[in-house]
Amino acid sequence: MKLNVAELATRRQALLGALLATAPSHLQFASPALAADPAPVQALLDLIPAMPYGAPATNATVSRDLAARIDAAAAALEAKTAAKDLARDARLGGSWQLVYSDGREITSLAAGFPGGFELGPTYQVVDTKTGFFENQGSVVNRYGAARLSTGVVGDVRPSKPGTLNAVGVVNDRGNRIDVDFKRITFAFDELLGKPVDGPRKVLSPTPKPDAAQPANDITYLDATARVVRGGDGALFVFRRDVDNGARPLLTAAQRAELFGDASSIGVTTAGTAGALEADAPAELRRLLREPAAAPYNLGKQTR
Repeated sequence: MKLNVAELATRRQALLGALLATAPSHLQFASPALAADPAPVQALLDLIPAMPYGAPATNATVSRDLAARIDAAAAALEAKTAAKDLARDARLGGSWQLVYSDGREITSLAAGFPGGFELGPTYQVVDTKTGFFENQGSVVNRYGAARLSTGVVGDVRPSKPGTLNAVGVVNDRGNRIDVDFKRITFAFDELLGKPVDGPRKVLSPTPKPDAAQPANDITYLDATARVVRGGDGALFVFRRDVDNGARPLLTAAQRAELFGDASSIGVTTAGTAGALEADAPAELRRLLREPAAAPYNLGKQTR
């Protein structure tokens, strides 16, 4: 018996729904809708240049004109799709590589570091079953001397309808994810091409009581691409990590060990979005410093 396209689509949706029915009720991630027109998202992705060392492009490492075109393409994609309920979409799960951002935590890292160190590939891994996430950034040395890493470990969950983010935008589409940052790590991973069990600094962030709940809005999502707006409106564009470059999520035992690290340093984020207390560690200050006033390293893009 032959099935027509509509019948095949219906059966596929039913199968996906059955597979996802085992997800915990507090997450309730839904099965994805049928694929949308790929042209607008491809137009956005085609604008984003590859960068040395696999780092994400930023508005500070491409020209002002290109940054404006990328932002316009993202806005056009968001306006065209106007998607809803993406916070519960099963396609959110998995490993994603960040390819572009104008968020200051990324532009700060992309500015480079003393001693020839540069930002490398940056990933976000999300487990929709547990609500765990990890941001994984590598820092490489252009002379091959060493490799370092920075990471953020935390929890995510769909935001409640009607909630406001840090700049007062209402969650009226069901696309918002609340983010709880549990630990921030800085580690020394490799020396002269050889893995080392180097020193690690662990920060334990706690927001002030008057600080807004950290949250991100997913403004576009399909099987291969994701566009996100941070609580301050910053743009983040991800591609699915098809090369498996990200590390696996920490196991429950590894998370428990990290959370129990007695050497972790407590830090408090101030009420102003992204601001820090005066005694914040130097690593965190660099991560959240203000971006450069003008683009730099404009010749670094490779395409």
